[in-house]
Amino acid sequence: MNFAHYLLENTGEMTANFVLGSRCHLTYQDLNHKVNALASYLHGRFGCGHEIVLNADNSTFFIIAYLGIIRSGNTAVVIETRISDAHLNDILCRCSISAILVQNRYRQRFEDSREILSESFLESLPAEFSPPDTESDDDDTAVILFTSGSTGQKKGVMLSHKNLRANTESIIECLELTAADRIYAVLPFSYTFGTSLLNTHLRVGGSVALGNPIFLGSILNELNAYECTGFAGVPSTFQILINKTDFLQRSFPALRYFQQAGGHLADKFKLMIAEAFTDKQFYTMYGLTEATARCSYLPPHLLREKPGSIGRGIPGVRLEVIKPDGTLAQPHEAGEITVVGANVMKGYYKDPEATREKIRDGRLYTGDIATVDEEGYVYYLERRSSIIKSGGFRISPKEVEGVINRIKGVSLGIVMGITDELLGESVGAVVRPENGSNRALYEMILQGCGQELPSYKIPRKVLFLDEFPLNSSLKYDMERLKHLLESNEGEQGKNLFMQKA
Repeated sequence: MNFAHYLLENTGEMTANFVLGSRCHLTYQDLNHKVNALASYLHGRFGCGHEIVLNADNSTFFIIAYLGIIRSGNTAVVIETRISDAHLNDILCRCSISAILVQNRYRQRFEDSREILSESFLESLPAEFSPPDTESDDDDTAVILFTSGSTGQKKGVMLSHKNLRANTESIIECLELTAADRIYAVLPFSYTFGTSLLNTHLRVGGSVALGNPIFLGSILNELNAYECTGFAGVPSTFQILINKTDFLQRSFPALRYFQQAGGHLADKFKLMIAEAFTDKQFYTMYGLTEATARCSYLPPHLLREKPGSIGRGIPGVRLEVIKPDGTLAQPHEAGEITVVGANVMKGYYKDPEATREKIRDGRLYTGDIATVDEEGYVYYLERRSSIIKSGGFRISPKEVEGVINRIKGVSLGIVMGITDELLGESVGAVVRPENGSNRALYEMILQGCGQELPSYKIPRKVLFLDEFPLNSSLKYDMERLKHLLESNEGEQGKNLFMQKA
């Protein structure tokens, strides 16, 4: 079944709102009609099996374009709006683009050599239109999403109609979503986590609150204004709310649950949220674009019993930790997280070699290192590529972060490898202080690390920042942080202290 048809299969004629926002409302019925009208145009103009770019912020335009492209039997090539010119041009050159659906505000980034459709075009479509007579094979590519590659070139992840349906069903089941659920859309729809929130709520007949707050803290007012039942974020979302707002002192009567994925959130932050909101559920989840979206979850009642765990596979997904020799890791042995299920991507766009390296014997190798306990619950350690190789030693950033984040006065510490002319790499740390950076805290960090770690694991550079830069997925921008450490950049309000050799 075509994925867009599946999402609106039971809800297309509902008069209830799917989208709510200060500047927009959209009922299911209106959405369905607009999607059918766009799909009919695209199918009549291009047929099926073509690649059509979508470039837009979270908006009704994005939702209609996303569903319309898929419903027409074509492939939505979703490009995030904050992409660099170099990466954008690379994607446009690699893909066989037939048309571009883009918001007016980003129109100037695209040449007129392809057909370009913006908001005014969607508004000109007939109010009602029969859907095109198209059927999609399960393995047809519905969406291409881009993720950063180790070479610097973004990789196109091809997701089929079957991938998207399977993942949507699994997430709905483990989160127990119903038509009564309403999610506040903080995460961009161009990011796989954000897209999956859109998909799951469409399928169950729920709703989405669209807000574009300049400051993350203003979300708190809108969560109550829209009576949202769910709130989802990446680690930085929750850390900023905890450190920069009165989030933990607020009350959210309608809210049923929190869900967190997109990286490792330290246990202390999860427990702070759980203790502040004893009547809410907190779902720890794990996922990656190559597995469509989220592929594991830790049930909320196990949050305190199994701190640090990302749980087990969501329904229909098998999460296993494999050792380098290809055997299953036994309890407390380290290995690589692998994923088996209908959610595993078709492959990387026009990159069969990278696909063969990533998917072997039907198993997706994530590149993430983890352990398991006696009950099969998985505990994420770190990215295999993040291991710091310093003078013959292999250093785990998470181990050093664990020490730093326990030091009084540290709000958050992130550790990474930085270039070192003598050692190849050395340990660098970026720290957000609770009450302003100063040399006393720097000395406490060195002392605390010296008491618990060997000398080669002690950070050689510590950069204090009041604010951490975010990337387009609202995660901490590790490339930018590494650049700041390596370039010794210090601005007003920021202090860089260097450990003497």
